[in-house]
Amino acid sequence: MTAQTPEEFIYKGKRYQSLYAEPLDQYLQKQNFEFQPIASSCWRGYSGLWVISDNKLFLTHFSGAIRIYQTEKNEFSPDRSYEIKNISLNYLFPNQQNVFAKWFSGEIKLVKRIKLSGDNYHDTVYKNLIQLTFEKGIIVNEEIRENKRSFFSKWFYF
Repeated sequence: MTAQTPEEFIYKGKRYQSLYAEPLDQYLQKQNFEFQPIASSCWRGYSGLWVISDNKLFLTHFSGAIRIYQTEKNEFSPDRSYEIKNISLNYLFPNQQNVFAKWFSGEIKLVKRIKLSGDNYHDTVYKNLIQLTFEKGIIVNEEIRENKRSFFSKWFYF
């Protein structure tokens, strides 16, 4: 099983990766896109760069691939053929550069991962976790947690 590429975030001037957070998913559920997996490490078919500024969440960069089906009279067929189109932020949000994520409510957990060398190339750990809670794109709570046990036990193992 291939580890999935996480979304990236810039928060307080530092770059982080998320733990299983895809804030764009809440927006995309209301759209009519079918994303094409980019690689085995990105089954969702897209990646984004997010900036948290003034306690607000912004999508600043996006790249993905969608399927465009070739059908006659828009009829469904299991044998439908499709083309793959690479898209950017401008495709989702025309003429916008920093898109305020007002659609997003939920938690985002941010970490700075440390990749360890060893037989398991998926083995990464993190020292701290920043848990942010959003309502309509605005931070309403922030918690910082230390991850001493898993960080130090794996660090000394290698």
